[in-house]
Amino acid sequence: MKKKGLFFGTFDPLHNGHVAIGKYFIKKLELDELWLVVTPLNPFKNIENISDELKRLEMVKSFCRNQKTIICSRVEFELSRPNYTADTLNFIVKENLDTKFFVILGEDNLNSLHLWKDFDKILKHQICVYPRKNLKKGMNNLINHKRVKLYDAPTMDISSTLIRDLIRKNKSI
Repeated sequence: MKKKGLFFGTFDPLHNGHVAIGKYFIKKLELDELWLVVTPLNPFKNIENISDELKRLEMVKSFCRNQKTIICSRVEFELSRPNYTADTLNFIVKENLDTKFFVILGEDNLNSLHLWKDFDKILKHQICVYPRKNLKKGMNNLINHKRVKLYDAPTMDISSTLIRDLIRKNKSI
């Protein structure tokens, strides 16, 4: 059975932090592939603050061209919107019956997972959580769920939000 990681994101923009986390999980979980699943329309984000979806997709595709195990997935561009992770997972699993999937998720997203559509269906998959710097630690009962595991993945002082803010202020990135 193949092993693949699913790293969902807006990737606005894709940056070295995403890449480091992806490479960490490829090695740690011995993944055959890591899919960067570009999300055109995240229901929790304001569309006015997000770059054009096709430009974001092209940026991720461009990066992945020279990668052996990191793949750009446009699956959410083919599904109805807004994009819900549970629906995407259901679609992907049905199309890849010979594959075990691992969902890679930031600790910040784990803290809000209970708000996601059909989050209980997401928890049928192995959830691999990476830490986020400067995250206010709160009580999260999902961290003790049998399918959730917190990993000691690398953290960096970088985020897509920080990069966009620096660009808006004409500062060096």
